[in-house]
Amino acid sequence: MTGRGPDPLLHRIHAFIDARLSDPELSPTGVAAANHVSTRQLYRLFETEGTTVARWIRDRRLERCRVDLLAARGTGVSEVGARWGIPDSSYFSRVFRQTYGCAPRDYRRTRHMV
Repeated sequence: MTGRGPDPLLHRIHAFIDARLSDPELSPTGVAAANHVSTRQLYRLFETEGTTVARWIRDRRLERCRVDLLAARGTGVSEVGARWGIPDSSYFSRVFRQTYGCAPRDYRRTRHMV
């Protein structure tokens, strides 16, 4: 990238991914195929952002989960994870804790007390 602004292809791929975050089968291979690029080109695009495709997908899913944990109070924690493409509740809890410093249930509880 040469300072010309955001790459239109990368912008389109971000939008594609965001529209499909709830699909647990969403993968770099599928993203590349749907956007008519090679997986190698896809990985290079995300390198310019200092991340990988898989990490970007995971981080976007976790952010949506974090927002839903606060907004959807009557929805179970595992349901929130599954809604955003993370159906394995133990994996969801583990990566949420690694990212936000506490378990999803604790995050919801402490944020509602504020």
